[in-house]
Amino acid sequence: MSARDVTEALYVWTPFLAGGFIWNVLVSLCAMAIGTLLGAVLATMRLSHRRATVRASLVATGLTRNIPTFVFLFYLAFLIPVEIELGGHLYAFPAWLKASLALAVAVIGFVSDNLSEALRRWRSHDHAAALMFIPNWTSYFLVIVMASSTASVIGVGELVARCNTVIGAVGKPELMLWIYLYAMLWFFLCCYPLTLLMRQVKTWMSRRLPQRTPELVPA
Repeated sequence: MSARDVTEALYVWTPFLAGGFIWNVLVSLCAMAIGTLLGAVLATMRLSHRRATVRASLVATGLTRNIPTFVFLFYLAFLIPVEIELGGHLYAFPAWLKASLALAVAVIGFVSDNLSEALRRWRSHDHAAALMFIPNWTSYFLVIVMASSTASVIGVGELVARCNTVIGAVGKPELMLWIYLYAMLWFFLCCYPLTLLMRQVKTWMSRRLPQRTPELVPA
């Protein structure tokens, strides 16, 4: 297959593949929203003065950190029915939402650990360290974007799933390598610049934000 044929094929299918990548981003945003909300609840519970509340939050956080996302994705796919009956009407439960819920599990553990520490730092007036949660959260979002490709196994039409559709439609196995490389380029162009940006943000914050002056311990 010539380079021209490959280029033409990628050009023709780019809008279709771009639509798939939008699903990657949407699933990731939804996962981050759900995970951040629930993780914030656990983070707040970890700062409670009640031991039972703290222990419950730590147990829940430990579970979210040790559940394989890919396994949980299959679990939700079979646990949650395709259609739900409410008030005599059937409503479809979308596969993309199942994928978002599965990916949100990892986000819950991340937010619980990092936000609880950020809140402790904020209360101790170490605001610079506390605000580092923001670029860390953004960097973790990029991790979820890359992990969102697993949603293809339950029928979400994201980028990887659409790559498989293109390969099947074109009917040329030799195009497979180029299609997947093209998909990798999409993820790279999205994630790598933001990774560099977050590094710059962290450096700027560490230099510009006031650091807490350590208290002197009397001799």
